[in-house]
Amino acid sequence: MAQFLFGRRCFFGWLTHPDRDDEAWWFANPPMRTEPEPAELAAIPPSAWRARLERLFARDAGPALELIATTEHIFAPWGTYDLRTVPHWHSARAVIIGDAAHATSPSSGQGASMAIEDAVTLARCLRDIPESATALQSYQRLRRDRVERVVQQGRRNGSGKAIGAIVRDAMLPLVLRRFATPQSQAWMFDHRIDFDAPVDVGPVGQTDRS
Repeated sequence: MAQFLFGRRCFFGWLTHPDRDDEAWWFANPPMRTEPEPAELAAIPPSAWRARLERLFARDAGPALELIATTEHIFAPWGTYDLRTVPHWHSARAVIIGDAAHATSPSSGQGASMAIEDAVTLARCLRDIPESATALQSYQRLRRDRVERVVQQGRRNGSGKAIGAIVRDAMLPLVLRRFATPQSQAWMFDHRIDFDAPVDVGPVGQTDRS
């Protein structure tokens, strides 16, 4: 089971091994005021990252300090980004799906799901629309609104990690009770694609039965 900690100065997540209580995987999202260059990040030794993480979680309860201290190797960090809107997902002979078309923040937890949904929709369009160019246009049209909404949701989730601890702790219970309900999240988690339903293409290819 994945667990998460909104620390005073850093966000932390960990997942215990399903068969071993003494093994876990973890990650942290240390904030930075400015974006460092990749070479700058690569030049920081693991010992320096370990020391920084220990300082960030020094005042927090939970297993973060213990997990950091017992981890033999701290992997080099990297920046995370939302991919700006890609105007065209296809050419005459090639098409992109998944993160290549609409990379979203890991905070959305939907990257793999979006790629699978893309693949199913693309397969339907290629199956039902004889003209390849029209099929690819229909695939893009059917998917764009949903995936861009997911990208926006991931951006909001990630931004929430940086809210001040006092404000966050006061507001989070209210926000969760009002907005983080099964009904409010159904558009994301209960999405279904009827693979057997034919894709209907009108004069401009805008209609779909699913």
